Amino acid sequence: MQIYRNKNPYYRTLIVISAARIALCVLPVFALCFLFWRIGSENYMEAMGFAAMTTGMVIAYAVLSRRYRILLSGHNGERELYKIIKRLRFEGYSAIFTNLPVKFKKNRSEIDMLLVGVRGVVIIEVKNHSGVINGDRSDNFWIQRKKFHEVRTGKHAEKKMLNPLIQLRRQRGIIKALLRESGQEVWVENVLFFSNPYVKLKLTLGVNNHVFSDRSELINFINDMEPKNRLSKAQCSEIIEAIKKMNKT
Repeated sequence: MQIYRNKNPYYRTLIVISAARIALCVLPVFALCFLFWRIGSENYMEAMGFAAMTTGMVIAYAVLSRRYRILLSGHNGERELYKIIKRLRFEGYSAIFTNLPVKFKKNRSEIDMLLVGVRGVVIIEVKNHSGVINGDRSDNFWIQRKKFHEVRTGKHAEKKMLNPLIQLRRQRGIIKALLRESGQEVWVENVLFFSNPYVKLKLTLGVNNHVFSDRSELINFINDMEPKNRLSKAQCSEIIEAIKKMNKT
């Protein structure tokens, strides 16, 4: 099995934000020490300027921390993907692509994992959301409900998330169009995986909606998957080369 790992495009951003958060933890301490020293001086405006600067740094830290948590969640989901790869049995001439940018005409997306083998082509989308996820396969948005840190209050925070099945359908359409253009008409399977161990799914799905929140269930599904039409080694080779070519461009 060949594995083609593309770097997460947000990994560098994650490192930069992490460094900025560390700096913003340290700088306000020095700023406050200097502020208290200057308060005793006659330069009142300078002291107020340092107070405003310290407040700005605290706000900046809060904003960066929110962005950091979002990117870290995606990074953790990516790490979970690599654990899954080690347990896959995609026999024969096969390949796995991760963080694969795909485009066809004006349609663009990024696929978390794409499997190509004699048992077909599989797209896996990974979400690292926690809490309770409610939704229907036909909804444009699903609802993520999480408890506040103050569990005793019993309060919940709710926010909308774009239905990942819509994203999967778009990705499937791009891959189908690319393969059709290269002369390949094959079935493409879609799989949605919620990697966070603290997620609970309450979804109304169809027969062809493959959604998992347990790693073992996902691995068993892929390893035991029976395709509608098995691919020959020649077909696998052509598909893999077409995807590699697209990935380079």
